[in-house]
Amino acid sequence: MTDISGGIGSHSFWSQFFLVHQGISGLIVIFIYISIISLIAFAFSDYVVPLYKDEDTPLRPYTSYIIGFFEKLIGPLSLKRMKFKEYFLNLLFFNFVAALVAFLFIYLLNSPGALSGRPLTVPEMVNTVVSFTTNTDMQHFPVAGHFPQFAIFFSILGLMVVAPVTGFAASMAFIRGIRTNEENIGNFYHDFLVALFDLFIPLTVLFTILFAIEGLPETLLSSVATNHFQASTARILPLGPVASFVSFSAVGTNGAAFYPSNSAFPLQNPSWFSNLTEIVAFTLVPLASIFSLGRVLGNKNFSRMLYGTVIFIYLFASVFTFYFELHGIPLYRNLGIHYTGNMIGKENAIGIAQSSVFNVGATISSAGLTNSALIGYTPGGIIGIMVGLMINDPLGGFGTSVINIFTFVIFTAFLASLMVGKLPELMGFKLGAKEIKYSTLSLITHPLVVLIPLGLVAVAFGALSIQGNPSPQTITELFYEFTSAASNNGSSIGGLPFGRPFFEYLESIIMILGRYLLLGFQLYIAQLFANRRPRSESPNTVKVGSPYFGLLLLAVIMAIGLLSYFPVLALGPFLSFARDLGLLLEVIPF
Repeated sequence: MTDISGGIGSHSFWSQFFLVHQGISGLIVIFIYISIISLIAFAFSDYVVPLYKDEDTPLRPYTSYIIGFFEKLIGPLSLKRMKFKEYFLNLLFFNFVAALVAFLFIYLLNSPGALSGRPLTVPEMVNTVVSFTTNTDMQHFPVAGHFPQFAIFFSILGLMVVAPVTGFAASMAFIRGIRTNEENIGNFYHDFLVALFDLFIPLTVLFTILFAIEGLPETLLSSVATNHFQASTARILPLGPVASFVSFSAVGTNGAAFYPSNSAFPLQNPSWFSNLTEIVAFTLVPLASIFSLGRVLGNKNFSRMLYGTVIFIYLFASVFTFYFELHGIPLYRNLGIHYTGNMIGKENAIGIAQSSVFNVGATISSAGLTNSALIGYTPGGIIGIMVGLMINDPLGGFGTSVINIFTFVIFTAFLASLMVGKLPELMGFKLGAKEIKYSTLSLITHPLVVLIPLGLVAVAFGALSIQGNPSPQTITELFYEFTSAASNNGSSIGGLPFGRPFFEYLESIIMILGRYLLLGFQLYIAQLFANRRPRSESPNTVKVGSPYFGLLLLAVIMAIGLLSYFPVLALGPFLSFARDLGLLLEVIPF
C-alpha cells in the first residue's frame, strides 16, 4: 500500500499521480501559474496607479532629482504640454535618433575582427535595429557569440530600454487623454523619464537580482572553456550579462534571447522557478496596468471586466495548446507504446504544461520569449499559441496593454449601443464618428499589415525559393512570422530564409507599421477624448463594466482577430492539423 502520510512514500504517491494523471496535473499547473501572476500583478497595481494619475510614486523623492536633471538637459521642450501631433512627432523623432545611433554603432563594429560571428549584411542590420526599436526583438541570430559585450551594452540593451519605455509613456498619454479634459495628452519626454526611472529601472534591477540568485550568469566574461567528461577537447560556452539581459527582455516585454534556444537554454532558464519568474516578469506591468484602470478611471467593474476577458483568452489558449501537445502525434500514440505527449523541442525539466502556459503568455503579451522550440509543436498547439498574435497581443506589453485592449472596448461599446438602441457612450464620453473611425482603423490595420505582405510573399514563392513549393508548414511559418512582426511580439517558428534582402526589408516595414501606425491612431483617439468634456453617465448608456459587455467584448475580439485570418489558417495550421489526423489525405496535393 502506498504511504501518503509523508516522507518518501508521499513523494512516490505524488510522482505517480502526476505521471498517471498528466491531464489533471497539467491543468493544475496552468491554473497555479495564472493565479500567481494575477495575485502579484494585483498587488503591484497599487504602484502603477500613481503613474497613470500623474502623482508621486514611493520612489519619486529619490528619482525626482534624476528626472529634473535630464529635463534641464532637454530644455523647455520637456515642460511643454503637447497635443497629439507634437507628442507623436517627438516620440517618432526620439525613437529615430535612438535607432540611428544603434545602427551606426553596429555598422562600425561590423567586421570579422570585431564581431564573434559572421559580419551582418546591411539588410540584416536594418532589420535588427528596426526590430529592437519597435519592441519586437525579432532575432535572426543569437546575441551570445555574435556581438561583443560592448555592442550588447550600448546598442542592443539601449534599444531594449527605449522601446518599452516609449510604450509605457504612450499608455500614460492615452489614459491622460481619457481621464482629463485639458485638451492635451501631456509631454512625451517627461512621461518617458518618469516611466524609465520610476518603473523600468527599479523592476529590471529587482529581477536581475532574482535571476542571478536563481542561477543565471551575470558576468562581463564573454565565454568560458568547459571540459565534458566524454569529450577530448574543451567546449567554449558563451557567457555575459545574462541575468540583466533576460531582465530587460522580460520586464520590458522585449523577448530578446541571449542564447539561440532562448529560455529553453539551461543558462537562461535553469529551473521551474526561473521559468515562473520569467512569466511573472513579462506579465507584471501589463496585468497591473489593467488592474489599475479601475481606480484611475473610477470604475472598478471596468477593470474586473477587462481582467476577466484577457484571462479567459489566456486560460483558453493555454489549455488548448496543452491538450493538443499532451495528445501529441497520433502516429506515435497508435504504436501501442507508453506515449506521454509531444516532448519534441521541450525541456524535460519544464514539461508540456509549463511550456504551454509560458509560450501562450508570451504571445498574448508582446514578450515573445519562448522556453521550447515552436517548430516542434503540433498544428493544434501552434494554433493555440497563435491566438494572441492574431488578436494583436490583448494583454499587451510594457504599458501598451491598456491601449491595445481599449481600441476593442471603444468599438464594442459602439456596437453594443447600436444593438440595443442606446446612446454610443463610454464612461460618460459621447462616442463620435472620429472615435469610431480611428478605433476601426486601428483594428483593421493589424490584419492588413499581415495579410498583404503574406500574399506578396506567397506569389513570389518561386523567385524566393522558400523551401521549394508552398506547403501547409511553410505557410504556417510565414503566417506566424508576419503576425509576430505586426504584433511587435518577436517570437518565431523558424525555417525561413533569414538574410535575404527582400525578406529582411519587408519584415522591417511590417514591424514599423505594426508599431507606429497603430500607435498614431491610438494616440489620436486619446486626443479626441481629451477634447471632450465628460458628463455623468445617463441611464441609457451601455454599462462597460458589466459581465454581458465582457462577453460581447470577447466575441468582438475573437471575431475580428480570428475571422480575418481564417483563409490563411485553413491553408496553414488547419490543413496540417487535418492531415495529421488523416482527415484530408490525398484531397489537397500539398
